[in-house]
Amino acid sequence: MTKMGGDKRTKRSKAPAFWKIPRKRNRFTVTVAPGPHPKQESYPISVLIRDVLGLVRTYREAKTVIYEGKILVDGIPRRVPDFPVGLMDVVEIPSIGKTFRLVPVQGNPLHPIVINDSEKSLKLCKVKVKKTVKGGLIQYGLHDGRSILTDNGIKLNIGDVCLLEIPSQKIIKSVKLEKDNLAIITKGKKVGQLGRIEQLKQGSFSRPKMVSLSVEGKLTELPSDIVFVVGEKNPLITISEGV
Repeated sequence: MTKMGGDKRTKRSKAPAFWKIPRKRNRFTVTVAPGPHPKQESYPISVLIRDVLGLVRTYREAKTVIYEGKILVDGIPRRVPDFPVGLMDVVEIPSIGKTFRLVPVQGNPLHPIVINDSEKSLKLCKVKVKKTVKGGLIQYGLHDGRSILTDNGIKLNIGDVCLLEIPSQKIIKSVKLEKDNLAIITKGKKVGQLGRIEQLKQGSFSRPKMVSLSVEGKLTELPSDIVFVVGEKNPLITISEGV
């Protein structure tokens, strides 16, 4: 009988560059299972708690902790060691009384920062897809794989960001991709830099929608796909250490 389910490992040398793992200690590491985030933009839970947070020493220990439901992602216990966690995900570990949010910092698209208990039920989600479905409802597809149905009372466009209550998925507030709002860069050489939107340029058949962002007094033009709005005058939630 043939093997089912595919390989659950990947060569360490081929793992995403931002993974904080020793590259030459062993040949293989855990790969990312299909889920809410792409492989190149997420960590498996086991790698996150073992190699990044240093909460366990071995993969066996990581599996035990995860199988027992001691790791919550966005308020839901996840019992799969290779479940992907990505941008803005909230990882709660009640046994040690700590909650982390994965955010971009300079040089790293996914860095865990400690957040207060008051924020562990809050998450920023970016609108990636918008369409009208049966009954006149609007369906929004968010960057973390969520799908939300709303009536016309809430109006969002692609690129806008909503502040969700998790795990209920209730929209608390929204912030638009528009001039003067704050945004953070999620990929590339300038990843993790926070700036203010100065101008939006509509895309074309061959060119994506572009955003001019003022970062530390310098103007940078970037594709809107790698710009994540986080607030108006100030970020809606904590997105960096000590802020």
